[in-house]
Amino acid sequence: MPGVVVSTAVRTGPSSTTVRESSQFFVVGLAERGPSDTAVLVQSIADFESTFGDYQSYSYLHPTVETFFEEGGTQCYVARTVGASATVGELELEDSSNATVMTLTANGAGAWSGDVTVTVTNPSGTTFRIIVEYEGVAVYSTGTVSTLAQAAGRINISTVASKYVTAEVESGATNIPEPIASVALSPGNAQNGNVTDSSYISSLDLFNGALGTGAVAIPEDWTTAATVRDALVAHANTNSRIAILHAAANANSAAVIAAAADVQAGDNAEHAAMYYPWVEVPTTVAGVSRVIPPDGYVAAKRAVAHNQTGSHVPAAGLLSAARFVSGVATDLDKSTGDTLDAANVNAIRIIQNTVRIYGARSLSSDEDNFRYITTMDTVNHVVVESARTLEDLVFSTIDGRNTIFSAIESRLISILSPLRDAGALYEAYDANGRKIDPGFTVRCDAKLNPISQLAGGTVKAKVGLRTSSVGDKIDVDIVKSNLTASVV
Repeated sequence: MPGVVVSTAVRTGPSSTTVRESSQFFVVGLAERGPSDTAVLVQSIADFESTFGDYQSYSYLHPTVETFFEEGGTQCYVARTVGASATVGELELEDSSNATVMTLTANGAGAWSGDVTVTVTNPSGTTFRIIVEYEGVAVYSTGTVSTLAQAAGRINISTVASKYVTAEVESGATNIPEPIASVALSPGNAQNGNVTDSSYISSLDLFNGALGTGAVAIPEDWTTAATVRDALVAHANTNSRIAILHAAANANSAAVIAAAADVQAGDNAEHAAMYYPWVEVPTTVAGVSRVIPPDGYVAAKRAVAHNQTGSHVPAAGLLSAARFVSGVATDLDKSTGDTLDAANVNAIRIIQNTVRIYGARSLSSDEDNFRYITTMDTVNHVVVESARTLEDLVFSTIDGRNTIFSAIESRLISILSPLRDAGALYEAYDANGRKIDPGFTVRCDAKLNPISQLAGGTVKAKVGLRTSSVGDKIDVDIVKSNLTASVV
């Protein structure tokens, strides 16, 4: 029929198609369901919910991931944490002699498996079909199959079915399963009440170094905050990442400053940044907001900065203006913000009626080298990309013409030159405007590699770089002149 049709929809995915590896977010937390033995890549809140379920009142993971995507994040790895004694549900399929021929196991601990039901039909005497339902809705069917191995193979390779169950054929079983109608898996138990700080810390190990650089956080309630923060910083240092830290929900500015000082006194604090206060985000109930840690918001704006320009751009100021975050748990004035900045804490403030991140400090006490977290972000980028590109040269021949030296130098320069072009590296000029250096040096020559060393198979290279700083303060002197005086 002629006319105008207007429809509405909810945006659930990233707002940018550009995904730089350094923009990734690694997050640990509690969830309704999903695997707890592997890190899962999600690229939208719908993607997250299809694997880990909906919002749960006992966890900040769901709203943190939601905030990340709604504020412009693009790629997130999730590690679900469960209690040490967590159990998973299962269902045994039996043949006509009541012998178990196949076991379907829930993909993750928790009572949610009791909402997974299975129907088995026999289209013919020698074929069968397995249908998996979740909360009464069919989510997967094997189609008509003739062998147990065929059915199990289809379930286990399916990206849909494997979100709910995995299949294992009983040893020696050959008979097809008997028909059943909507039989539920047994309910498991995630043991969320027994999750400890050690549980969260153990989940960090799922984010192995092969996943690349990015930012990492644990936006949950911790028993011993210092222990978890130290573990996050150690993980970030080992894997060339940035640790996003926060204080307790009810912490005042003095408490968060004390927490920042505690991290600053430890090792590798250049890999960490502290943000305060917590933020408010909308819920599905109109007019009702929820207070959550700032981790997802910070990670999102960091991703926007990296994807739009590069790792040297701070996730602060106008770029960080919120579009999903609706407020802050504590409204900070300029004086408090200055106090926090002096203590290396990044304030989240309301500026010109919008929520913005108002700091780009790291927690390093070495302010000459690591005053800003963007410095470590840039160094991390160089570290990860160098390891990746030089991997192809491992086992290259070391000849008398030093071919391998040139290959190493050219590959390292190809990483650093784009950073210089983007402004991430600070080029040096003399008083006459002549360039002294491009902000970096690369060496791989005979002086670094004597023959005795080369004979042992080791080739050394040396990279020097000067990262650009961040202009986080603008001083303007305004001088008023009277009618008889000149304007200065």
